Amino acid sequence: MNTFSEKGFTLVETLVSITILLIIVTGPLTISMTSAKSTSFASEQVVAFFLAQEGAEIAQKARDEYWLADVVNVETKWDEFAADDVGADFRKCFEGTGCGLELATDAGGTLKPIISCMGTSCRLRFNDSDVRARYTYAAVGEESLYTRKIFFTKVSASDVKVVSEVTWRTGTRREVQKVEVETHLLNVYAN
Repeated sequence: MNTFSEKGFTLVETLVSITILLIIVTGPLTISMTSAKSTSFASEQVVAFFLAQEGAEIAQKARDEYWLADVVNVETKWDEFAADDVGADFRKCFEGTGCGLELATDAGGTLKPIISCMGTSCRLRFNDSDVRARYTYAAVGEESLYTRKIFFTKVSASDVKVVSEVTWRTGTRREVQKVEVETHLLNVYAN
């Protein structure tokens, strides 16, 4: 009598085992990759929201400092601030392309010259050596994902709507992501 006893796996058993192992491993990996992408996107959204909020706050500071520069003629300063005609100080912000507002690094945080947002001129750069802000319009530092544009719209004689818009592209997404913060600047010194 021949009694051969072979031990081991057949090719079919091995293939079934590998398939089951792959299914078990790829599920958690897919979940892990998806959550990492979601976390990254959420982080970018938070930064974009804060940059948009900062833009609206700088616009308010610009209005306030514009008035404080000439306290004697404070009543006429609103008309100058809200003027959207050629030659007006904030004209670039009333244009359809928007403007870039940024604070200087001096002790008072005065307003830097207003930037017209044509092309990529309002792309923010990351600069961790800046005293006042990590994201600036300055040519120093590495280019960031974010572009911030600030739009002024005259609503009435005593109301200017400010929209601070931050856009960016993330990962492999084709569409541009956008966050907007809207506020209204009012003529608080009106009679």
